[in-house]
Amino acid sequence: MVMLGMATMQAQTVLPEPVNNNSNENMPIEYAELSSDVSASLENLVDASFLTESNLDYTTIDLTSNPKKEVAALLSILLGDFGIGHFYTGQTTRGILDIVFCWTGIPAIIGLIEGIIWFFDTDEEWAARVAEWNSNK
Repeated sequence: MVMLGMATMQAQTVLPEPVNNNSNENMPIEYAELSSDVSASLENLVDASFLTESNLDYTTIDLTSNPKKEVAALLSILLGDFGIGHFYTGQTTRGILDIVFCWTGIPAIIGLIEGIIWFFDTDEEWAARVAEWNSNK
């Protein structure tokens, strides 16, 4: 039986003494120059003049009212057994039913078929489908 011994090494870290940040006279020259350079750089970087009322956009996006066709199709194909495509499109009741019956495999088959149909829908057909879902809420 071979036993390996582990040697412990102690590293000693030398930290500079705390310095009063309010005045540069107590700091060594390198630190004083560095802090003034960093302050000047930060002042140049932080320019918030572009944040005016006219530049800010307060638009909110409701993902359930306008889901993307490709995302909904992929979610339905890949995770249709758990109703993720239906939850994404705002069909919460259908999503819950998919979860309840996920053990049968039927929601996976339906999700695969729906996902393929959704993927090949035209934009007009998809918009009509989404409008129908939103009107049933």
